[in-house]
Amino acid sequence: MYKKKFFFIFLLCIPILSLLAEKSSSKNRLLDKAAETFTVHISNGIPNLHPHTSYSADEAQILTALFEGLVVYDPYTLQPLPALAESWTVSSNGLTWIFHIRKHICFQNGDPITAETFKRSWLNLLSPEFNLPYASLLDIVAGAKDYRTGVVKDENTVGISVEGSDKKTLVVTLIQPAKHFINILCHHAFSAVHPTEFKKTEKFFKLKDIPSAKEALNPIASGPFQIEKFSDNLLTLRTNPYYWDRQRVSIKNLNIILENSPEKSSDGFNAGSIHWLGGTVPLKLIADTTTVRVTPMFATEYFYFKVNAAPTDAELLRKALLLAIPYKELRADYLLPAQTLIFPLAGYPSVKGIDEYNFRKAQDTLSALKPNIANMPPIKILIPENAYYKKLAAILKNAWTKLLLPVEIWSIPFASYYDALKTGDYNVGIISWIGDFADPLAFLEMFKAHSSLNDSGWNNQKFEKRIEEASDENDFQKRYRLLADAEQILLDNAVILPLSHSPAINVIDLRSIGGWYPNAINIHPFKFIKFIIPAPLPGVVSAKDIETNYLTSSK
Repeated sequence: MYKKKFFFIFLLCIPILSLLAEKSSSKNRLLDKAAETFTVHISNGIPNLHPHTSYSADEAQILTALFEGLVVYDPYTLQPLPALAESWTVSSNGLTWIFHIRKHICFQNGDPITAETFKRSWLNLLSPEFNLPYASLLDIVAGAKDYRTGVVKDENTVGISVEGSDKKTLVVTLIQPAKHFINILCHHAFSAVHPTEFKKTEKFFKLKDIPSAKEALNPIASGPFQIEKFSDNLLTLRTNPYYWDRQRVSIKNLNIILENSPEKSSDGFNAGSIHWLGGTVPLKLIADTTTVRVTPMFATEYFYFKVNAAPTDAELLRKALLLAIPYKELRADYLLPAQTLIFPLAGYPSVKGIDEYNFRKAQDTLSALKPNIANMPPIKILIPENAYYKKLAAILKNAWTKLLLPVEIWSIPFASYYDALKTGDYNVGIISWIGDFADPLAFLEMFKAHSSLNDSGWNNQKFEKRIEEASDENDFQKRYRLLADAEQILLDNAVILPLSHSPAINVIDLRSIGGWYPNAINIHPFKFIKFIIPAPLPGVVSAKDIETNYLTSSK
């Protein structure tokens, strides 16, 4: 997640709570409780439901319903809880992890899930033919990087093996101790995937946009729900009868609305027919403002330079470009403006961010490149089609043309944007990244040379050395210092332009919904969500209370 996602925030004149709307909303939600159906609008368009090719935060949320791995996020703390692995042990040197897979667990079609399932699933994720989004997170596993990058062809060199006659023991060997390894495994990319889905990897990896539900993957689930019906506007799920922990799953039916109609969804929430809104939410249309949740998230939106494409392959040019930007104007509309990549964590040292606006210094820095400016190709800014991003790009273009540099703005549809970042001819891109786990490595790993998430093309040995040293460091404060040094190297090399630490925007009535908690990565596993008896509003007396008190006083 863990994923690239863009946030649109409509904080406009939110109306005061209407008692009538609240009464109607609570009533309808209670009716849904009886029907055991939970309805949510968190995604627009047809989602990619292949765990190895899925990329966005919305898809990650949906996949918590359909797939499960060795461990699952605790909905409150985000710490890993036992899932398809009932337990695990770690060797004294931290290099060998042994997972004990639950007995008698199956996919939705009854096929057994074993340690072999995970070995084959992870090897598919590491397929050398592709550069799958989250494959490089397994580079900590012995032999994984060499196999993934095609240096070694033999899959048996990867440190993933199966033991026991029942094939219920998974042994994973790491190249160095990594306490965060277990946290990574909560991610959907490391779920149990049915073997029949492997041959579909190429299709959904190359498919830039899924045109209709008929073209989408209808996966064989290993998680708490399975697909009942999949249309262009609605994804309907029901409880997976083979799911090992089905007794915990309170929701029997799950409706995921796929329509791109924020106004319609707001009306549905106000009427009580929709229980949770995420993503694009026009907050001014929400009747009950107490249901609006704007919370900090371990996420950052930033521009980045492609350092392997001219002219931004020149570090001096990148530094000059950053010095020429009016940051107050650029970050003016953000709730949480950011100067650094990593959201401030408790105990994490401060680093010098990107915020210096000095046009004269930019000109002086650029002067060293003057012999090359005359024939310099245009700086191409690639953005998704959206008025706000066009505004940001225009600020950059205006600043850089004052340096007498050629600048072009290219905008493409959202559906094609992520793929264009990996393959397109451009110099500057923009993304929002949500950390997959609450640790600086969730961001820094993306900028390692061989990371499948490194769209910038940046490669710096000092940076990677600091990360390697941090992995070997057991002292908490020293480890954070090394990671902060790595971040400083990234910032000093003028690779990124931080914009904002993106907040999570959700609309959900937690008086009647349980098992949903605000958290740092805005992932809320569906297996834990449940209906609860609504708590009374402060200062509001229910008709039942009035009736009870009246009858008592009449006796």
